[in-house]
Amino acid sequence: MKITIKEIAEDAGVSVSTVSRVISNNPKISEATKLRVREVIERLNYKPNIMARGLVKRKTGILGVIMPKETTTLFTSPFFIEVMQGISLKGKERDYYIMYDFCKNEKEEYEGTRKLAESGLVDGICLMSTRKNDKSIQYLKETNFPFVIIGEPEEKDGVLWVDNNNLKATYDMVKKIIHENSKKIVFVGGDKNLTVTINRVAGFEKACKELKLDYSIYLGKDFSRGEGYRLAEKIFSEQKCENFIISDDNLLKGFLEYLEKSNIENVNIGSFNKANIKKVWKNKIFLLDIKPEKLGMEAVDLLANCIQDKLESCNKIVDIELN
Repeated sequence: MKITIKEIAEDAGVSVSTVSRVISNNPKISEATKLRVREVIERLNYKPNIMARGLVKRKTGILGVIMPKETTTLFTSPFFIEVMQGISLKGKERDYYIMYDFCKNEKEEYEGTRKLAESGLVDGICLMSTRKNDKSIQYLKETNFPFVIIGEPEEKDGVLWVDNNNLKATYDMVKKIIHENSKKIVFVGGDKNLTVTINRVAGFEKACKELKLDYSIYLGKDFSRGEGYRLAEKIFSEQKCENFIISDDNLLKGFLEYLEKSNIENVNIGSFNKANIKKVWKNKIFLLDIKPEKLGMEAVDLLANCIQDKLESCNKIVDIELN
């Protein structure tokens, strides 16, 4: 049976209006009262009807963006900077201000999503990544709060999302860099729970099996430059290989640093995100431009159309270009 706000008020010994103010984080409510009401809300697993509350409020003209833990390397990651640029440009075009919430881990991402949705400060939320059993997505679906994801979600029903076709892109990249006399290739990626990693690994394995290649997969804990270096060190200590698919520009930079330090040459690399490589490396590198700025712009368009009841489609695939 669904818990009502009246039952929360009775259990906490306060009025219904006080519960409503606690949910909206009204500064006039004492911290002691907030704590008592929130304890009851959590114990009874109460889910506030955010959409119903929004009907009696005017639109804020603000969109919230949840920045994932990967953005701890923000200023060394062109991907997130370009996505943010696309979000901001399209937001301005659609008359929305943008509010960014930077998170250090998955727990902060979920808490940031929940608090932002319940605050009444934003009309919709953009999630910058998606993973297996994503609690933020589950929460936003349960509360019917408008949101969009940059990344293909695990469950697509009723979800707005924007992404590249990562499976096909990785599949095509394998066929691009492999040559007749070579039958060995390695995939280097980040967090195994992110759907971008899952889809790129799937495309990699599909191509390798069709071409009957000897292949290996190495996944790190994140997409940092340090992980790229560490994975390169691990790979070359365990095997010899000249063909690599590297799933991120920061991983690529760390990987190349190891190659340079170890004087390793004649390596073929396919990578994503159009990395800004200033040095002339002694290896052949193919880069896929996944158009991060366009991903951000398309995400805002979908979300704004949803909020304004102008939605024509639930997802958008952004084409990739090989440089």
